[in-house]
Amino acid sequence: MNNKITRLFLIGSFTASALFAGTIRSQGTSGATQLLIPVGAENIATSSANVATVSGVEALYLNPAGVAHFKKGFQGTASTLDYIADIKLTYAGFVTNLGRAGSFGLALKSVDFGDIPVTTADATEGTGETFSPTFMSAMLNYSKSFADRVDFGINAKLINETIVNTSATGLAVDLGVQYKFADLPLSFGVVLRNLGSQMEYTGSDLEQKLTPEDAQSGSIKENFRVKSQAFDLPAVLDISANYTVFPGLDVMGSFRNYSFGPNSNSVAVKYSIAGLGWVAAGSSFQSITDTKPDNISNAVWDDWTKTPFGASFGAGVNVPLGGMTLGVAYSIRTATDYFSNNSTLQLSLEF
Repeated sequence: MNNKITRLFLIGSFTASALFAGTIRSQGTSGATQLLIPVGAENIATSSANVATVSGVEALYLNPAGVAHFKKGFQGTASTLDYIADIKLTYAGFVTNLGRAGSFGLALKSVDFGDIPVTTADATEGTGETFSPTFMSAMLNYSKSFADRVDFGINAKLINETIVNTSATGLAVDLGVQYKFADLPLSFGVVLRNLGSQMEYTGSDLEQKLTPEDAQSGSIKENFRVKSQAFDLPAVLDISANYTVFPGLDVMGSFRNYSFGPNSNSVAVKYSIAGLGWVAAGSSFQSITDTKPDNISNAVWDDWTKTPFGASFGAGVNVPLGGMTLGVAYSIRTATDYFSNNSTLQLSLEF
């Protein structure tokens, strides 16, 4: 029965990927793009192509089903990411194995924009004050293995974005599955991320005092509230396959369908030595089916169609500490234009 459910889930996901638009002409808009910033050294090193095999605390972000792969008692992690334009991201999470009841996980992600000068129409160079937006998301995970080859998982997310006295809050879920063939060195993973409600900014900074239109001279100003446009979350369908060439060496690929723009693909290679560490390299690129319109220049078309990021690399080592294991990993994602490379340092502890 479980195998039938898994096959139906996989077939439905592949069918959905063919139905969802991912061309340049069908691009839309979405908010809460903080949810798309990758975390986890292995995830970044493989360009997120490891959806089919990611496990433990790394799986909290990428595929909730992979949390069930962790068979020890506890695994925790903390990492920092140097993102674009001096933006930094801090991430922390843990997973625990509850035995036959399944696995449980919790994670927090925070984006640090630094201090931004306050400017006004009269003080265009700044008032001397600063502000710093607060973008955060919290994630609660439950996953369970059904037989030896099938894992299911779900994430519940709380998203908050606050800019001074204006904020937006939303809820979302991730649904994931991993399936490993019994007689083939092949695994599949499918995940639907960021399925949830719209978000809308509200707060006192959207309130204004204005004299009503067509009011008589001397009329007092009245309070008005600007209503912001609600926005969708950046939903993603990710389908991945992993082929084990021989024990320790994996070749993987992923197809990613976005609800708001062009599709993308990722490929990666990972070599690991059980208990000691791993090295990996990957790359991602957009999957464009459109042809360039005649009225669009080559420069503009390149900006529309190419990804700002290139190849990625990373490695991790495991250090025994009595009955525990300390993991240290570092990854870098190269930038092709405009921005500096992204780098992440991650520490993990398991027992």
